[in-house]
Amino acid sequence: MTISFEAPFHTFIRYENIENNEIYDQFLNWLKGEFDLYLMEELDGLKVYYPNGLFSVTLFSENEKNFSIEIKIISKTLKTANQMAAKIESIYNHLNKVKKKLQLINQQ
Repeated sequence: MTISFEAPFHTFIRYENIENNEIYDQFLNWLKGEFDLYLMEELDGLKVYYPNGLFSVTLFSENEKNFSIEIKIISKTLKTANQMAAKIESIYNHLNKVKKKLQLINQQ
């Protein structure tokens, strides 16, 4: 994760590899559900505006072998940026757990 500060904003940027476009769409769907009370923009990926900042999730690389997403958090306070990063990461981790459980069920 890259963290930078350009007054008055803290910026976190993280890149994650994903298996396919379906996982990306499901991740965006889960984020929309979690942050449904905030203003959202869905033009290029997902951009969510929250008090004192925003975060965006975009498809960064769409090669056949390497799908990767960019998660960018921009916030006026470091505390809020860390809280948003933790929420987004927990949703991503939960998605991966559910995906692995489904794969195990399908193998049986």
